[in-house]
Amino acid sequence: MIYDPKWGSGGKIIASLVGHTKRVNSVRWLSGAELVSGACDHTAIVWKLTGGKYAPMVLQHESIVNIVDGICKNEGVVVVTVAMDAVVKIWFRAIESDDFTLIRDIKGGHSICVGVRIAFFPQKESLILACAMDNSAIDLYVEENEFAHCHTLKGHEDWVRGLDFTTDGKDLLLASASQDCYIRLWRFAPQSEISEPHNVIKLKNALYKVSLDTILTGHEGWIYSVHWSPKSPQLLSSSLDKSMIIWEFDSSTNLWTEKVRVGEVGGNTLGFYGGVFSPDGHNILAHGYNGAFHLWENASSGWKPCVTIGGHFAEVTDLAWDPQGEFLLTVSADQTTRIHAPWSDDKDATWHEIARPQVHGYDLSSVAVLSRYRFASSAEEKVIRTFEAPRNFVENFARICKINDVVEGSAPKGAAVPSLGLSNKAVFLSEGGGDEESHFTEVVLTAPPTEETLLQNTLWPEVQKLYGHGYEVYSLASSPDGRFLASACKATTPEHAAILLWDTSNWKQIQKLVSHTLTVVQLSFSPDSQHLLSVSRDRRWSLFSKNPNATFELVATTDKRTSIHTRIIWCCGWTHDSRYFATGSRDGKVAVWTKNANKQETGVLGQYEAASVHLELKNESVTAVAFAPDCVFGSYLIAVGLEVGVIHCLKWSTSAWERILFLDKNAAHHLTVKRLAFRPAFGAAGQEKDDRVLQLASCGSDNTVVVHNFLIK
Repeated sequence: MIYDPKWGSGGKIIASLVGHTKRVNSVRWLSGAELVSGACDHTAIVWKLTGGKYAPMVLQHESIVNIVDGICKNEGVVVVTVAMDAVVKIWFRAIESDDFTLIRDIKGGHSICVGVRIAFFPQKESLILACAMDNSAIDLYVEENEFAHCHTLKGHEDWVRGLDFTTDGKDLLLASASQDCYIRLWRFAPQSEISEPHNVIKLKNALYKVSLDTILTGHEGWIYSVHWSPKSPQLLSSSLDKSMIIWEFDSSTNLWTEKVRVGEVGGNTLGFYGGVFSPDGHNILAHGYNGAFHLWENASSGWKPCVTIGGHFAEVTDLAWDPQGEFLLTVSADQTTRIHAPWSDDKDATWHEIARPQVHGYDLSSVAVLSRYRFASSAEEKVIRTFEAPRNFVENFARICKINDVVEGSAPKGAAVPSLGLSNKAVFLSEGGGDEESHFTEVVLTAPPTEETLLQNTLWPEVQKLYGHGYEVYSLASSPDGRFLASACKATTPEHAAILLWDTSNWKQIQKLVSHTLTVVQLSFSPDSQHLLSVSRDRRWSLFSKNPNATFELVATTDKRTSIHTRIIWCCGWTHDSRYFATGSRDGKVAVWTKNANKQETGVLGQYEAASVHLELKNESVTAVAFAPDCVFGSYLIAVGLEVGVIHCLKWSTSAWERILFLDKNAAHHLTVKRLAFRPAFGAAGQEKDDRVLQLASCGSDNTVVVHNFLIK
C-alpha cells in the first residue's frame, strides 16, 4: 500500500500494489518514483512509477526474502535483498537499462542476516553495506572491491534489528539498535595514515577509521528500528517498551540526550515495531504490534498526535452500513468490531476508524445492524452478543461527522472490560468524575481518535447475550424494520443447521427454522422485512416468508434437480424492491430468482423460479453479491465479488446481463472478497444526497475494507 499522510483531511491509501503471492516482509523507497519490496514468495519486486502506474520488476531468490534495501547513484540503482537461506544478494540496474543484474552473492553460511542498510561514504564515490547477523555482530562491506567484507563491528549482546547511516561533516555515522535494549553509534572518520590497521577501512582514495562513538540507554525493551532525521542531527528509535525517543547531540555537554519521548500507549499493545521521520523532519510515523499507525507532528507546543488511517490486521469477515448510511461497521478475525466514517477538516473527506465497540477474545464472524446505534455480532463461540451505543460515542460521532444526533434517556457514558472479563460492562459516570474500576475515560473528540483512545475509550456496552446454538455462530441477519434477528451456526446435521429467529424487543427466541443440512453461510432479510433467505454449504437456498400470524414459514427451496448451483452457495442478496433475490456459488454462477404468481405450486420451488438466464464466470468462485439501493439506467445494478479478489459490477434485467465496470486486484482486493454492501442511499457518506454517486463497501481476506465511489454519468 502507498499511504499519503497529507492527503485531504487525514491521509489516504493512494495506491495498492499487487504482485506478491505471499506475505510482504519489507519495503523501502529507492526514489520518489521507485520502491522495492520483499516477500515470503521468494521474490523481491522493484516497482517503478511510469505513466501513472507502478510497473513490477521481479528479482528471484531461493528462499523467503526478509529484508530489502536500495540506493540510487549516478550510474543506476543498487538493490540489496536478504533471504532466509543466509544469502544476501546485491543487484544493479544501469540508468539506461530496465533489467537488474546480480553483481554479488554474500553467503552467510550458518549465520542469517537480520538487519541491513546501504549508504554512501561522505565523498559520495563509494557505497558501504552494513549487515547485522544473528551472532549480534555487524559485518561491513565496501563497494570498491565488489562488496568485499572489510570489517566487523562487535559489542551488542543480542540481535541488531535496526541500522541507519547519516553523515556528520566529513564523518559517517552508523546507528545500530538491538534487542539488548541499547543503541550504539559508530563513527567512520577519514584518516591520512594507518595507525591501527584492524580498525581501518581502505578505499581507493581514502582511509576511514571505525570507532564506537557512544552508547544510548533509555529504552527498557527490544529496540526494533532507528532512523536519522533527513533535516537535522536527530535520531528516532522505536521500541517494544511502548515508546519512541528522539535523540539529539548536545554540543555543550558533548553527549547524546533524549530530547522527546512519545508513545506510552496503554491497553493490550506490544509497543512499536518501527518508526520513521517524514522527509521534512516535522512528522514521525510509527507502526505497532496490532498493525496500527501512530503519527505525530512537531507543533509549536511540542510533538502532538495526529489523525491517521486505521484498519483491521486479519481477515475482515463481514460488514454492514448503519440504516442511514452514515458509518460502516466491520468485524474481523483480529477479534475486533470497528466503526469507520468519513471526516472532513475543511479539506477533502477521508475515512477513519471512529470507534472500536468490541475488542473480543474470539475471532469475529458476522455482524448485523439492528438500528443506528444497536448491533449484534457473532464470533467463534456459541453466543450472540448485542451492543448499544453509549452517550460518549453518539456525542463524539455527532461532532466528528457533523451530524445532529442526541441520546434520549439514561444511556451509559461508555463501557469497559473488567479484569479477566470478556463482556463490555456499561460505565455510568457519577457527578464526581471517573469510575475507578473501569479504565474508561470520557473523551471529547472533534477529530477521529488515535489508536490509544480507540483501544480504551470507545467500547460499547454489551446489552444481551443470546444462547441457543450448539456450535459456533457463523451468520447473522437483522430485518430492516428492526424487529427480528436471525442466526445460524456451524453444522453438519439438520438439527444444528436450524436458523434461530429472535425478537429484538425482548430478546426471546421465537422460531426455529429447519431446512438445511449443513452450515448456513449467509442470511438475508428482504428490504420489506417479509422474507428471510438463507444459503448453505449443502448447495441449497431456502426462502421463509412471513404469514398472517407474523411467523415465518418455508415457501421455497432447491434440490439437486431444481438448483442451478452445483457447489457451495456462498452468498445472497435482495433487490431494493424485494421482488428478486440473487445467489452466488463456488461454481462461478450467479442466479436471480423471483416469485411467479401465475405458476402452479409444484415441487420444492413452489411458485419461485429463475428470473433469467444465470450468469456464469468460468473457473471462478463467487463469494459476495449485493444490489444497488435503487435502479440505475432503468436496470438493477449488482456487484459480484470473487474468491480471487476482483469485483464485477453488472446491469441485470430479466432479459440480459451486462458488465459495466470491473474492479481489479489493485482497486478491490487481492484475496477473497468476503462481503459487499451498497450504501443504503445515493450520495457519498458525510455529504449531501447526490443521485449521481453510489458507494459500495467491500471487505476481504486481505485484511482491508474498501469504500468505492461510483459516479453515474
